[in-house]
Amino acid sequence: MKKFYYFTIIALLFSFETNAQDIQKILIKAFTSQDSSDYYFKVAKKSIKNTADEAQYYFCKNARCCDYNQLDSSIVYGLKAEKLLLNGDLNSLLTLYNNLSKVYRKQGQYDKAIDYSLKGIRVAEKEKKNNWIAFFNANLSLTYHDFESYEKGIFYGKKSLKYWESQKKKDPSMISNSLNAIAINFDDWNKPDSALFYHKKVFKYYKGKDTLHIGETYNNIGNTLLKQKKYKEAQKWISTALKINDKNFEINNGIKDGNYYYTRATNYTNLATIAYELDDFNRAEKLFETAREYAEKSKNAEKLRDFYYHRAQFNKKRNNLSKAVLDQERYINIRDSVFDIERAQTFSELEAKYQNEKKEKQLLQSKAQVRERELQIKNKNTQFLILGLISLALLCIIYLVYRQQKLKIKQQEQEFELKSAIAKIETQNKLQEQRLTISRDLHDNIGSQLTFIISSVDNIKYAFDIQNAKLDKKLSGISDFAKSTIIELRDTIWAMNKSQITFEDLQTRIHNFIDKAKEAKNEIQFNFVVDAELKERQFTSIEGMNIYRTIQEAINNSIKYADAEKIEIQVKKSEDKIQITIEDNGNGFDLNTTEKGNGLLNMQKRIAEINGKFELQSSSSGTKISILL
Repeated sequence: MKKFYYFTIIALLFSFETNAQDIQKILIKAFTSQDSSDYYFKVAKKSIKNTADEAQYYFCKNARCCDYNQLDSSIVYGLKAEKLLLNGDLNSLLTLYNNLSKVYRKQGQYDKAIDYSLKGIRVAEKEKKNNWIAFFNANLSLTYHDFESYEKGIFYGKKSLKYWESQKKKDPSMISNSLNAIAINFDDWNKPDSALFYHKKVFKYYKGKDTLHIGETYNNIGNTLLKQKKYKEAQKWISTALKINDKNFEINNGIKDGNYYYTRATNYTNLATIAYELDDFNRAEKLFETAREYAEKSKNAEKLRDFYYHRAQFNKKRNNLSKAVLDQERYINIRDSVFDIERAQTFSELEAKYQNEKKEKQLLQSKAQVRERELQIKNKNTQFLILGLISLALLCIIYLVYRQQKLKIKQQEQEFELKSAIAKIETQNKLQEQRLTISRDLHDNIGSQLTFIISSVDNIKYAFDIQNAKLDKKLSGISDFAKSTIIELRDTIWAMNKSQITFEDLQTRIHNFIDKAKEAKNEIQFNFVVDAELKERQFTSIEGMNIYRTIQEAINNSIKYADAEKIEIQVKKSEDKIQITIEDNGNGFDLNTTEKGNGLLNMQKRIAEINGKFELQSSSSGTKISILL
């Protein structure tokens, strides 16, 4: 793939319609000589004589920076080249769009990655370059995969695959690229059988030594087997993938580009996960350290997100909860920064804009075809008798009037639907903007004030030798309370920024809360179970937050007052309803004589607000709270 990319750039340099042969020769040297690349680029910059020369220079700088994972520089040079290439060489422009799409995907800026893929498709459709259309569809498949929009990822991957498989002369690299894009979407969508089916189709086109080109396929098959808990089998596939990548590294003369770090981050993260699942913690820790180095150097948001997720699970399994929470927070921060609602809305708008442009283009083509048919009819009618000409002309006029009226009515209906859709989107955007403004204010104002309180208390404890134990304990209590308030504030902001919350989201948040609770009461045994079929059940942000706060308050009460040894939380399906129970084996209390405090009243009110049923039972053997939704 590396050689193919290199020769593509060289071919594009010779395709420029310019007489400035000097700068072309210099730029070719910049690509053929890695060590002196910067020197030749400096010489080339001094040789720029016109716009065409400048376009070549920035285009090649973008490609070179993209090749060596210098992402920010690649974007800077790419944007400069785009302005100069818009009315220039089309193949160079399409290659540039591919580079920018790839760089933005690595950075986790998926909206911009999709925008440049769609720009590429527009140009390719206009110039009828079907190969490029299929190529950009595969890019869209990979981008939607990284954004965890797997259904769309499969849709675009299949569009790309359909084109490449329909060609008489099959291109194995393009077909395997499409197959892998489809397969990884199925894999992360928890459809392992479909993932393995598409992955193993790659071997139809690659055999023997040719498998050196498909190291990612070996890794991806291993990744799917890992999720099926077939650890030994998965380890064999991923180890083979690592050997293939090392062999390719030797073939490429030891060049460490972005792909070098990306593939090894994937390989070592998977191998580390297998090691800890097999309880080989020492080996897992070493592999995770290697994976971290490669993930950071890859500068790829998806790789960093996957690394922190798997290492959090590893630390949780070996009961290193402080590190597990830290990695979990890093994972959530990366995911929240990339997978926000505004960006998902932007995706929809970009696709809608592209589809509308496509429909308008088809409508114009349709009108042009109608005019052409009319002209042909008129030319033929000149050969007929006058009476026949008049009759045909009258029929054509009636047909045209009818067709025009029909098109006008249809266009009016489409305009009305479009206006309604735009109004709805604008309303949703305004609501989302208000929610984001509130969440920013909470984060920037209250959050910073709480942080200041924590810092001030810690500084007082650090600056003064406090001998009074009560005062020291009081200051620590203030600091801990402020810290827990910040966590509550983050939960609230998290809920406000999501339009939909699933039980799986709640489970992650509550697990974090339970881990914190264990630090205070490590003798309490917690058990939290959610029925698998309910994990994807969605709620509005208000419903989800009310459920979360109610469960949180119930656990708090058990910890503070019940003197319990065991607390169980269960979420299960009960006929056509959802039942949530929080039960402890603590002291309990008398419902008739005990006055209900704010905590119990707030729980009842929260559940009532989401049209749920709240029930409380307590005896000397423990307390049970039942919620029916």
